[in-house]
Amino acid sequence: MRVNTVISILLTFLCSLSAAFETEHTVDVLAWPLSAPKGATLAKITYNSTAATVKSYTQPTIPSSDDTVRIGYYHPSGSWSGIATAASNFAPEKSKKLLLHLNSDGELYHVGFRASDYGSSIATSNKMDGMSVELVKVRPGPTPHLNKPVVVNADGTVPSKEPEKSFLQKYWYFIAGFLILQVVMSSGKGE
Repeated sequence: MRVNTVISILLTFLCSLSAAFETEHTVDVLAWPLSAPKGATLAKITYNSTAATVKSYTQPTIPSSDDTVRIGYYHPSGSWSGIATAASNFAPEKSKKLLLHLNSDGELYHVGFRASDYGSSIATSNKMDGMSVELVKVRPGPTPHLNKPVVVNADGTVPSKEPEKSFLQKYWYFIAGFLILQVVMSSGKGE
């Protein structure tokens, strides 16, 4: 009994210790106006599978001729992943939020962006100069509810259903037993 308790406590401790030393990743999110030759660093974010923090944020300089800004990052393979948003979303009176989409392994696969007026946003602890970050994990999709399979005859046709029995056909023996009991009980009183 004691050995099992000690082993379970030890395993619990090791699991919590491994969770505490979870690897932390860093990503540079870029803001890239359409007229610019390359993107500039918008934010440096550190994250793990449960939390994210904005380490630095730089307000992008967007030319007045641009009305669209690309926001994204480079994968370790070198490919770009991101979205496009309106340049007006970077106005100082807007609250900005980066959405980091993580796969089931906790690795970043996409970046999203949301902007709202300051009055409608909720204060968060992982915020810096109007920029906050949120982790979005992959959720499993819906699964279909399948019916029972159709059983077919040897010739491939669906068997026909037997017709439904009436009340008398189903319970005739109970009725007959009740009537016999009544006859026997009434004949015993006449003696």
